[in-house]
Amino acid sequence: FTDAHACVRQLRSHSVTVVRYPPSPPRRALRVLKRPLKRSSMDEVFNKVQVSFSGHKKAAAQLHRIWAASPDSFEDEFFACLACVLEVYKREPAAERVVEFVVEFATQSSEEEAYDEAFMQSLCMRLLRLAHAKDKAVRFRVAQLVCRMLNSMAEDAEVSDELFEAVEEAMVVRCRDKVPLVRAWALRALFRLQNPLDASDEITVELLRLMATDGSKEVRMAAISTVAPSKHSIKAILARTRDVSEEVRLHALGVLAGKVEVRWLSISQRASLLQTGLQDRQPKVRESCAALLVGSWLRKLDNQPLQLLKALDVATYPEAADLALEALQHGQSAPLAVPQLGPCAS
Repeated sequence: FTDAHACVRQLRSHSVTVVRYPPSPPRRALRVLKRPLKRSSMDEVFNKVQVSFSGHKKAAAQLHRIWAASPDSFEDEFFACLACVLEVYKREPAAERVVEFVVEFATQSSEEEAYDEAFMQSLCMRLLRLAHAKDKAVRFRVAQLVCRMLNSMAEDAEVSDELFEAVEEAMVVRCRDKVPLVRAWALRALFRLQNPLDASDEITVELLRLMATDGSKEVRMAAISTVAPSKHSIKAILARTRDVSEEVRLHALGVLAGKVEVRWLSISQRASLLQTGLQDRQPKVRESCAALLVGSWLRKLDNQPLQLLKALDVATYPEAADLALEALQHGQSAPLAVPQLGPCAS
């Protein structure tokens, strides 16, 4: 990827935000009937998609035409263009548009073209070979792209055991990367590989470890969003409502409101959660607890306050019941913004 690295060096030296793809080196005419693939056409597509999202659909159709003309060399040329983005660590808009385009092209079907499983898996395998690169930017972009592609596939899409094993092996290692951004994207890439029913599942154990002990609040929040709800993971998420970071506490409340049913919590857990959240030292957390939990629970209980009190067992936990009623009476359960949930939350 000589051209790709020259492109990256040029990008850094000029401090620009648009990735410049270098002109193609001269190449000998191929002795075939098919029209040979012109590198300039591939470069033209990648230069367009980094400018605006609106042209992505047209650019994808153009890429499919290039692919049909020269299928043998398409993957190599595609990855050479993608390589120009791998060393861009900053979340530049141009680079993010290229990432979005690559994910859409590799994982989505269109009216004219069907999803190509072999291409997506081949692209992921190429990226995973760079997962342990010395450059933190490459490690970040590899984790980001693999995560986005795996989690953007249709639910019924088939993925080979070889790819799943390669992703697990590489991303579990990257979950211990020294760079928080890499750890956050690596753990998100494991979303579809976890087994929430098995408390000893290696991936679930790693997600819970990161949620509880990682020094970066961004990583802890990513783990909260990524881990699938289960008896053991819900306990871990509840513990994050007492996190030292206000942002993590707010995020944990949002995930509990969005993913966890009232009936999944024991009465003692419900009471403890309300007592912790509604008496938090930060007003935003108190308001969010009322809006995201009390409000959500009340709606799921047909807006019947008596049913809410019954769910809290007033006789055993009178303080939690009093706090919930007080929050409702003061109108604190008005809707608030729920944090973005899911494995691809940035």
